[in-house]
Amino acid sequence: MTLILRKLLASSTYAISATLEALARRLEKELNEQNGQQNSDTEPTIGDDFDRYEDMAEEWIDEESTEPTSENYSTQQQEEIQKEIVDIREFKVLADSIQINSKGEKLFTALNRGFIEASRLGANRKAIIFTESVRTQNYLKELLEAKEYAGKVVLFNGTNNDPQSRAIYRNWLEKNRNSDRVTGSPTADMRAALIDHFRDEATIMVATEAASEGINLQFCSMVINYDLPWNPQRIEQRIGRCHRYGQKYDVVVVNFLNKANAADQRVYQLLNEKFNLFSGVFGASDEVLGSIENGVDFEKRIAKIYRECRTQGEIQTSFDDLQRELESQISSTLHQTRQKLLENFDEEVHEKFRINLAESREYLSKYEQWLWDLTMFFLKDDAEFTEEHSFNLKNNPFSDEAIPLGWYQMGKNKNDHYSGSDVKTKIIKKIMYQILHSGCLHLVRAQH
Repeated sequence: MTLILRKLLASSTYAISATLEALARRLEKELNEQNGQQNSDTEPTIGDDFDRYEDMAEEWIDEESTEPTSENYSTQQQEEIQKEIVDIREFKVLADSIQINSKGEKLFTALNRGFIEASRLGANRKAIIFTESVRTQNYLKELLEAKEYAGKVVLFNGTNNDPQSRAIYRNWLEKNRNSDRVTGSPTADMRAALIDHFRDEATIMVATEAASEGINLQFCSMVINYDLPWNPQRIEQRIGRCHRYGQKYDVVVVNFLNKANAADQRVYQLLNEKFNLFSGVFGASDEVLGSIENGVDFEKRIAKIYRECRTQGEIQTSFDDLQRELESQISSTLHQTRQKLLENFDEEVHEKFRINLAESREYLSKYEQWLWDLTMFFLKDDAEFTEEHSFNLKNNPFSDEAIPLGWYQMGKNKNDHYSGSDVKTKIIKKIMYQILHSGCLHLVRAQH
């Protein structure tokens, strides 16, 4: 429940408000039933958002977990529940008082920049926006249509009971009445109708997790993660709707991130730099994702950090531990996978791979080792180094430029000697600059 509320709160104030009221009513119902009082005719329901998350609860429940049993609350417990109900309703009032979500306003900036890039590439002016909340989905539709996208927004969720979706479905049935496209399954036909409408009529599809599997959107080249999941496999599924065989253009992925939240930033760093979800060649992230046992396990680790860490130092330490664990796990599994592939080729292919691989490693490792030796020399007083070609930068060695502290890893990108962002490239450039303007210039020439 804590995880769900945290995600709804990160989505929008509209997502959290109704859920808080439903929680308060559920607690009131339990107290009334215990005291033999009559409940109102309207049963308290948590709502679409909470129910959808509860559908995913099986992934989270451990084998030793047991179903909660009903109990009689003591007088003290009832008083505490009453106080909790008051607190929850105060939170709801606060949520209702916030009518403008800056996150929603930033959506127009993301769309405008994305569509400019799509036009430059020659791609269709189409974008799919993913959120984890049905209420946020409705809020975004109203927000978009109130400005510049009136009549150009379509919703996609698990039910699609809204009037627009029903009208789209009826028109689609009439249009395809004499074709074999109509399967007779209302669920399948509704999905097909919404996708066709998105392709032919709408500019933007606002979707929940229901659209992350089983649909093909090769005509769409922009994915916006308005709510960024912690589970890397879910993110890959979302991107895979557009970034798939048949796509003719580069897919632009826009991720919304709370820069004021240190934990959010580290989550994004792991997803981007360790799982390679937002860059690289087609299918590259599949190999990395295959090296983790379960995306839910990763999500649980993130949830634990959010629950237990209270200071920025605690957050950084916990994420550093998780990152080192992931590096070891990913490296080991990838090595085993590649080894199995080589072993199953026929002898002739295997021999060619072995020769080319040996020559490539000899060529690359020589220069990488030189770079690593130079890095260790110039950062020896500012960083701690590991045998896995990674280091923990504890002091900024460059007074004229801000360099984030933390862990860095020797990478494989052709334009970046250390995996990750432009910041890491700046560190390498700085090291090279120091070499050229130091007494070690002759070492570089000799090794070259």
